[in-house]
Amino acid sequence: MTYLIADSGATKTDWLYVEGRDTTHIKTQGLHPSNISEMEDFEEISGQLNILNPDHVYFFGAGCGNPVSDEIVQRFLRPIFPKAKFTIKSDLDGSGRAFFGKGDGIIAVLGTGAISARIKGGKVFKKSTSLGFAIGDEGSAADLGRRILKMYFRKTCSDDTLRFLQEKLDHVEYSEMMNRIYRAGKPNRELASIAGIVLKKPLPDELLKLVYEAFQDFIKHQLSSLSPKGDEEIIFTGKVAEVHKNILLPLLKEHGYTNTHVYYPVIATFRDRIKNGEILF
Repeated sequence: MTYLIADSGATKTDWLYVEGRDTTHIKTQGLHPSNISEMEDFEEISGQLNILNPDHVYFFGAGCGNPVSDEIVQRFLRPIFPKAKFTIKSDLDGSGRAFFGKGDGIIAVLGTGAISARIKGGKVFKKSTSLGFAIGDEGSAADLGRRILKMYFRKTCSDDTLRFLQEKLDHVEYSEMMNRIYRAGKPNRELASIAGIVLKKPLPDELLKLVYEAFQDFIKHQLSSLSPKGDEEIIFTGKVAEVHKNILLPLLKEHGYTNTHVYYPVIATFRDRIKNGEILF
């Protein structure tokens, strides 16, 4: 049997095609059920994936894990893989299975969005309340982008940091940026892209503090809702966690969490388990 595993966020999707112990990794844009454009996205995704012919598609995606969202994703993918069976679950379910197998622990995702979950027996037992990029998603790339734009346009930083931001953002005007954000079909991606452009090392101290405070808010409002014990294993994943782990891991230690790790991307762990002959599903 051949199968396809997808780990999908709002910005990108990692696809792993599996045939025995052989795997093929393909990257495409993200597929979040809240902003799938069936015509535009279908052309791009199908053009990259229609060479594959899996018997089963396991799709783990941000925003998935409820009947409405899962149906949106399945309806989008079915014309690309008309003969395949589908299993569609949340990105937390995928991360939990990849990192803990059928064991227990805590997963935290810091990517375009942000969320965490307690895993029991390889399944999501309890998850934090993310609230999405417009209200929550503390510590995510979209949240960082929002904080950066507030600092930039309200000038709540030193002259040196402001000049740094002006250079990174190409002296963008207020009206231009507001049009980009508020008229975008996928505003969370627009905000996340700001963080990607600006937060490249070395960074001014005020921007390091901005990232630190965003992670503090994630711990306070999301991670702490799972009541983790100090020595309980907590695995972070997502590009934001990977890029800024030098800030994240010491901060977690400050809060008394001593058994913390950052692994990214999720699909790499799936690939390693498959190569070791593990039965994942």
